[in-house]
Amino acid sequence: MKSKLSLLLGFGCYSLTAAQFCYANESDNCLSFLPGRLNQNLMIAQKVAEKHQATTYLLPATPATTQWGIFDKDQPPVLRIKSGDSVIIETDAASDNQVVPGVSINQVAKMNNAVPGRGPHTITGPIYVEGAEPGDVIRIHFNKIMPRPYASNNSLPGKGLLPEKFPDGQIRYFYLDTDKMQMQFAPGIVVPLHPFPGTIGVARAESGQFDTVPPGKFGGNMDLPAITQGTNLYLPVFVSGALLGTGDSHAGQGNGEVNLTAIETAFSELNVTIDVIKNKNLEWPLAETSTDWVTVGYDQDFNKAITILESQTTNFIMQNRKVSREQAQKLMYRNWNCPVAEVVDEVNGAYCMIPKKPNAAKPAPLPVKDNDREYVTYAKNPQALQAIKDATWEMITKISKLKAMQQIDVYSLLSLTMDCRIAPHYQGSDYEIHCMLPKSLWVKQK
Repeated sequence: MKSKLSLLLGFGCYSLTAAQFCYANESDNCLSFLPGRLNQNLMIAQKVAEKHQATTYLLPATPATTQWGIFDKDQPPVLRIKSGDSVIIETDAASDNQVVPGVSINQVAKMNNAVPGRGPHTITGPIYVEGAEPGDVIRIHFNKIMPRPYASNNSLPGKGLLPEKFPDGQIRYFYLDTDKMQMQFAPGIVVPLHPFPGTIGVARAESGQFDTVPPGKFGGNMDLPAITQGTNLYLPVFVSGALLGTGDSHAGQGNGEVNLTAIETAFSELNVTIDVIKNKNLEWPLAETSTDWVTVGYDQDFNKAITILESQTTNFIMQNRKVSREQAQKLMYRNWNCPVAEVVDEVNGAYCMIPKKPNAAKPAPLPVKDNDREYVTYAKNPQALQAIKDATWEMITKISKLKAMQQIDVYSLLSLTMDCRIAPHYQGSDYEIHCMLPKSLWVKQK
């Protein structure tokens, strides 16, 4: 049966089997993917030593293990694991691995708009974690993250932070040097890579197929740059088995992701270890680095997202430090270090870095003008979203003039590298946004 998607796009044809798209080609030279589930017994990696009790699974990205743009708690799991097991996950690029070099912005827009209520992300999963039940938490440790050697960045017409400024949109493709962990954006502009999963989440409690674009308490499209290799992510569980899925793989992203997308790639290896923490009270996702705890806040209204973030941060400090609410709020403001995650996913988000050491040095004040290390813009407004819009546009016009770059190219660069942060916010005051762009991106050409 040909799907609606193949009729609309003409990118070959697809057959729908067992609730997933399986490739088929109208030519006799291409075979469809094997139907049905993969044999889990043939997905086990060899143990390093016999004494290791946990199992490591190999989860490839295939039509049998991925889904395009939806989370659905009734989607059959593609893998079942135990607490403490590891999974080496492969992911695909967006739109069923079709946003690849050679595909135009018009083709990407056509794919995105083909099926209402479906996101662009290709999700590997879901993974069923035995023993995970509602009221529990799963901890995901990121052992290793390795992207494929190319990536894209696009600003689709009508989307992003400043759609009215760039109505035609743009797509760019890049080579990723995974040995040096860097990417040349343009001659003389080199961007460091810091891979992380843009989308990783569990199934929500409600039945139905849900668009992967908006994030929420279940995680999902959080675009949280803090969850890199070596960190932990904690997610609340809403259904038996948690049903973890991931995609929207990023090789890097600015704090804000202002043009809509990051350094969009796929992972040849997302190596994770998953543990179940029983009877753990967690309302929103929580991350952990070697030096900080990371709280989050997301809402369609960016002001409300910041309010949620402040509440989550205060509550975490109260529980972690065993202090009163008043003391926790004082500590929050003393150590305030709260970047913008994204403002382009229908639901906007931000996060706070809470130092683990009680005597950690107080963060330096956020700059308001250029310095030796950074180009800086600053804006304030009663609406936080308007403040980041103003700061972003000011940075675009500044860099375009200073570096003789097209404004739409600057927009793309900022989405990958600009660091937008929220100043400490007090009740009744305007929201202040500081955006910084490293001068080190510009290198001397040999």
